[in-house]
Amino acid sequence: MKKLLPFAFVLVLAAVLVMAFPVFADMTSLLEEADGLHDAENHMAAKELLLANLDAARSDAEKAELYWRLARALLNHGDEMEAQGAEKNALIALYEEGEGYADLTVELAPDSFQGYYWKSANIGRAGQVRGVLNSLFAAKPMRGLLEKALTLNPEHADSYYVLGQLYEQLPGFPLSFGSKDYAVSLGRKSLMLHQKELDAGIEDEVDYDYWTEMAKHLYARDWDSDKREKEQQKKRKKQSSAEGILEESFYYEADLALQPISDLQEAKEMLGEAIDGLSGLRKRSAEQDRDLEEARELLAEWES
Repeated sequence: MKKLLPFAFVLVLAAVLVMAFPVFADMTSLLEEADGLHDAENHMAAKELLLANLDAARSDAEKAELYWRLARALLNHGDEMEAQGAEKNALIALYEEGEGYADLTVELAPDSFQGYYWKSANIGRAGQVRGVLNSLFAAKPMRGLLEKALTLNPEHADSYYVLGQLYEQLPGFPLSFGSKDYAVSLGRKSLMLHQKELDAGIEDEVDYDYWTEMAKHLYARDWDSDKREKEQQKKRKKQSSAEGILEESFYYEADLALQPISDLQEAKEMLGEAIDGLSGLRKRSAEQDRDLEEARELLAEWES
C-alpha cells in the first residue's frame, strides 16, 4: 500500500514548484486561484499551486484552508483518472494521499467541517475502488465523519448528498445500516440546501448530479403514491422524537407536500430535469458530459 509522501518531501517538492507557480502574498488571492482551477477541473494544477504556496500560510487556520483544498484536488483527480481507466493501485494511492491532507486539516483546524467531509469522501472512494467488503468496512467511519461535518455546518449540502448515497447503496440490518427511505429524505435535504446556496449566490452553477442521485434514491425505494402518503404520517411521529442532526434528517421528507405520484414517476421527472438542464448548457465540462450521459442512460433503462 502506497503511503502518503513524507511531509519533509512535500516541503521540498513545494520549493521546486515555486519555480513553475506564482507565490501569493495574499491568502485570499491564492485560495481564489485554487478554487478557479477546481472549477475549471484542472485538479493537478490546483494541487501543484497549493503545494508551491504552503509557506504562504501564516497560521494553522490558513494552512488548513490549503490542506482541505489539496484533499479535494486529489479526490477529483482520482475520479478523472478512474474515468480514463487508471489502475486500481494508482487510484487508491491518490485517495489515500487526499485522506492524508484531510487529516492535516482536522489536526490544524478541528472546527473546520471541510476536513471531516473530504476525509470521508476520500475514504469512501478508496473503499469503492477496493471492492464491496472494503466499502462496507468504510461505511461507519464515513458516516461518523459526515455527521461531525454536519454538527459543525448543519447546512452543508454535499454532506447530505454523500450520506444519501451511503444509505441507498448499503445493505440494511444486519449487514449494515442502509435504508432506501432514509436515502430519499437525505437526498431531498441536499437538493433543498443546494438550491438555497444557488439563491444566496454561494454557488453560481447548478450541479445537476443532485437531481440524478435523488432520482436514484426514489427508484431504489420504489413506493407507489398511496404508500408515499401513508408513510408521511408515520414519519411525522418519528420526527418529533428524533435526536441529533442526522436522525432528524432521516425524516426530512415529512416536512414536504409530496406530489400524488409514485417514486418511479418522480424519479423520471427528476432525470428529465437534469437532462434538460445539462443539454441546455452552452458549454459543458467533462464532468457535466459524464453526468448527462449517465442521466440519459438511466432514463432509457427505466422507460424500457
